[in-house]
Amino acid sequence: MKKLTLFLNLFCFSLVLMAQSQAPRYVFLEHFTNSRCSICASRNPAFYNTIDDYPTQIHHISIHPPVPYSNCVFYLANTQENSAWAGWYNIFGTPRVALNGTLIPAGNPLLPVATLQNALNQTSNLHLKVEESGSGANRTATVRVYTLGAIPAGNYKLFAAVAEKKINLQTPNGEPVHHDVFRDMLPDMNGQNFTPAAQGNFAEFTFNYTLAAGWNADEIYVLAFVKNMGTGEVLNSGTKFDPVFTSVQEQAVQNVNIWPNPATGRALVQLPSQEIAEAVELFDLSGRAVRAPFTQSSSTLELALDGLSGGVYLIKITGKSGVYQGKLVKQ
Repeated sequence: MKKLTLFLNLFCFSLVLMAQSQAPRYVFLEHFTNSRCSICASRNPAFYNTIDDYPTQIHHISIHPPVPYSNCVFYLANTQENSAWAGWYNIFGTPRVALNGTLIPAGNPLLPVATLQNALNQTSNLHLKVEESGSGANRTATVRVYTLGAIPAGNYKLFAAVAEKKINLQTPNGEPVHHDVFRDMLPDMNGQNFTPAAQGNFAEFTFNYTLAAGWNADEIYVLAFVKNMGTGEVLNSGTKFDPVFTSVQEQAVQNVNIWPNPATGRALVQLPSQEIAEAVELFDLSGRAVRAPFTQSSSTLELALDGLSGGVYLIKITGKSGVYQGKLVKQ
C-alpha cells in the first residue's frame, strides 16, 4: 500500500509538472499572395484545402506584397506594412509561405503535406492568450504571454496583427474569397519589445485600435505572435478563437469518477460537461504506459480493457480544457 501511495503521489506531481511546462505550439503560417497573381489563384486553393484539415492547430495570415503587381487591392490598403512584412523574408515573388518563421522553398504545392505534418503536435514554453473587447469602431486586444519553461536568450518582439478572417471579393486573378487578410500591425511593424516573464508568470500587453473604413467589423480579429528577431523563429502565436488552454497559474489535475471499479471488460469515465478528450493514457504501477482504446459519448468515456492484465492502473486524460486523473483496478 505504501508503494501504491508513493507512486500515486509521484504520478500526480509529474502530471502537474507536465501541465506547467508544455503548451500547444500552433503552426504559424505567413502566406504571401497577391490579388492579381494568376499563379497565386492556381496554387492557393490546394494550400487552403491542406490547412483546413487542422483548424485548431494552425494560425494563418495572408500578406499582400507589391509583387508581381503593385495594384493589388489588399496591398494598396496598407502599402507600408505589407511591404515591410514581405521584407523580413526578402519576398520577390508570390505565392510563398513561411512556417514558424522559416520560408519554405518555392514550389507547387506551396505547403507540402509532409512539411506541415512534421510541424504539427509540437509544444512551446510560451503560451499566448488573446482577449478582445470593444464595440463599434473602437477595439481593444489584451495579450498575455505565459512563460511555462526556459526560453533561450534572444531579441524577442511581440506582434499583434489585425486580420480580416474572410473577405468575399472577386479579384482580377479570379479568387472570390480571401482568408485571414492582414490589415494592420499593433503597435506597428517594429513590434513591441518583449522580455519573457519569469517561469510561472506572464507578461501582459494591451493594444487599442480603430477599425478602418471598408473593414467588416464582424470578421476582424487579432493574431498575436512572439518572434525571435535574430533567428526569425516564431515561438508561438495566439488568437481569441483558440481552444482553452489553462495557464500555469490556473492549471490543475482534476480527479474523475470511474465505474465500475474494479472493472473487467470496460470502464466508464465521467468528464466535466462539454469536455472533449484529446488523449487517454494508462500507466501500470511500474510507470509503463499501456494501451486502452476509448470512445467518447457526450462527456463520458468508455475504455476497452480486454487487452489489459489484471492489476492497478493510473489514468491520465488530456482534454481541451484540462488534465484529469484517476485510479482503475482491472480484474
